[in-house]
Amino acid sequence: MGIAAARLVFLAFFGLTGLIIYNALYLQDLRGAGGRAPSASSYPAVTASAPAAAPVRTDVPGNSMQTVSPDPLLKAVQRELTALGYVVGRADGEMDATTRDAISAYQKSQDLPVTGLPSDDLLRRILLGDSIADSDSTGALSAAGPAPEQDGTVKSVQQVLAELGYSPGPIDGAMGGTTARAIKAFQHDRKITETGRITPELLAELKQVTGRDLAQLATQ
Repeated sequence: MGIAAARLVFLAFFGLTGLIIYNALYLQDLRGAGGRAPSASSYPAVTASAPAAAPVRTDVPGNSMQTVSPDPLLKAVQRELTALGYVVGRADGEMDATTRDAISAYQKSQDLPVTGLPSDDLLRRILLGDSIADSDSTGALSAAGPAPEQDGTVKSVQQVLAELGYSPGPIDGAMGGTTARAIKAFQHDRKITETGRITPELLAELKQVTGRDLAQLATQ
């Protein structure tokens, strides 16, 4: 036998041996898997999970309820409506359903637009009553208080402050400590300069609230 033939026999023997070994290993793997090739379901499923939602913060500053200061205009309206017999609850300057119903009832009784809300015009109408109705037809407010005289402005201011519930003391035209404290309380509520004295700013604010022009009564 020649060298070439011997090499061919060796290669054939080597290839046959390798094939036998490969088949033996493959059959062994199949027996270990129950005679079946592993299916896709035998592998653990991999699912994509959505990212967890960020927790909602409840400690953010600024979420707390803010304290609301009483409204002096609303407080005056509540006080005057109570004096007229309307049920407004507490005259505390805070709006609630009872106060809104009382304002609406008054507006309806006066043939006014029913809003249920306080206003300077509403307070002026409550305070002056029929004189406002007369001014609506004439275009001018009827004169309030006595004719100009010595201390006429002080007396008129005392009268208006008393109507608004600020207790200025006797309506005598005398500028005493009680009247000064009442003026200062009104100035504080209306957020104007607190002087405790009759000033142009005070007279303008009283006119805004009541419609009365007290400046024309100023003493010389």
